[in-house]
Amino acid sequence: MKIKLLILSLVTMLVFILSIAIGPGEIQFGTQMFNEVILNIRLPRVFTAFMVGGILSLSGLLFQAMFRNSLATPYTLGVASGASLGAAFYLVLGLSYTYTFFNGVTLFSFLGALSCVAFVYGLARTRGRVETHTLLLSGIVISMLCSSLILFIQFLGHERDALLMVRWLMGGLDVVGYSAPIRLAPFAVAALIFSITKASQLNILFLGDDLAISRGVDVTKLRRSLYFLNSLIIAAVVAECGPIGFIGLVGPHISKKIFSSKHQELIPSTFVLGGCLLMLCDLIARNIMSETQLPVGVMTALLGGPFFLYLLLVRKK
Repeated sequence: MKIKLLILSLVTMLVFILSIAIGPGEIQFGTQMFNEVILNIRLPRVFTAFMVGGILSLSGLLFQAMFRNSLATPYTLGVASGASLGAAFYLVLGLSYTYTFFNGVTLFSFLGALSCVAFVYGLARTRGRVETHTLLLSGIVISMLCSSLILFIQFLGHERDALLMVRWLMGGLDVVGYSAPIRLAPFAVAALIFSITKASQLNILFLGDDLAISRGVDVTKLRRSLYFLNSLIIAAVVAECGPIGFIGLVGPHISKKIFSSKHQELIPSTFVLGGCLLMLCDLIARNIMSETQLPVGVMTALLGGPFFLYLLLVRKK
């Protein structure tokens, strides 16, 4: 386990260095161009990619343990759709708001995601209890409803607004400066600390509710904590970068195949692996086309879809 984790860390460091070094133009150390491009654009972008990938991957792992379903993803409960609806409202209203640390799209999408989380939880809560399958169904229904409203807004909105919405929905890491990674860092740290402290309970929960209850685990309280923690960190990620798919699904699956099934080992490895995967996808997306940059959400879908099919076929054999 330690050797595998060491190899993963070395690979991640290599991808990190390549992501900073590779890009258009020749940039010499110590020049003004070096400060503007490397220190102010590429370095914060790579930091953001690592944290976003890590959070998405870790969230996917927690959702899969929570629902005992290997197909659960961070977007299963409609958080991304709620955030996208919030961003769509902001764009179509033509608002322009920027504060030192926040901009309007980030704020509206974050509020949209939180509203969706509260609404889904309220729908699923019956007589003080929340059934897992009701929560899943509520999330899927609200996600579809939000997607329909986004299409309706796009249809009614101006052509330019519709184009901006489509671009935002592709997901991207177009950050300048360190505001985005600084905003995401507390969510990443909180998610890691919480997950590690609950690792032993997650191991038992994954085996079944009856066994977990017999071992003294408060299943209802644990699931509620996981739901709100996951929703909060995914709301922060989607508000910052838009919906970036497949990392939250592929990351945990690769980690489970390489490392053990114990969450004490899966949690750190899944976070690092997710960060490494998104940095690699962003590196390819930035350099695969000579005249423009491909949105990283498109690249994760292009690479993640076939890779996940490959995993399914290998399991079938």
